[in-house]
Amino acid sequence: MPACRYCGQETGGSAFCQNCGAKVEEQQPIPSPIPQIGPNTIPTEPIQPFPTQDAPYTIPTMPNFYTPGGAGGLLAGNIITLILGVITCCFLAPIISIIVSIIGIVFASRVKNSTNASEERTNRTIALVMMLIAIAFIILGGVLFVASVYSQYGGFEGFWDYVSEKVEEAEESRKSKILFSALKARFF
Repeated sequence: MPACRYCGQETGGSAFCQNCGAKVEEQQPIPSPIPQIGPNTIPTEPIQPFPTQDAPYTIPTMPNFYTPGGAGGLLAGNIITLILGVITCCFLAPIISIIVSIIGIVFASRVKNSTNASEERTNRTIALVMMLIAIAFIILGGVLFVASVYSQYGGFEGFWDYVSEKVEEAEESRKSKILFSALKARFF
């Protein structure tokens, strides 16, 4: 039964609505957004449950959506402590700082290749601890150097006097070697 499009009342097949008096017009059917499935819409080709011999079967895996952060200042800090350890390696403490810095560099470079947050956090922590240990050994080496200068030479002035004396001795030794080699070449 058609209904009035203004008030929704059934018209009973008459040309005018008995409720509001509006003229009843024949309405076009509204197409359905859902496609109708009929016997011709079913695919006729069989679905292959297994791959063909041309394409090997691969098991789908879940992609790894974890992207670790960069090493940031850890890598740079460990490289700096390595350089400072090399510069100040006059005592055993800075040599230990060089070894510890290399370990820190290795773990800081692993931060970028971490596969999960726990591994990244572990690598960051180890790199940070190694950098702090290297800094502590560099400071310890500096303190030992200053203490040895004061205990052995009475301060930096005595140390520089000793160093300049040794440089003069080396220069005199070099000059005497050159003179001796010239005399040797001339007379022997």
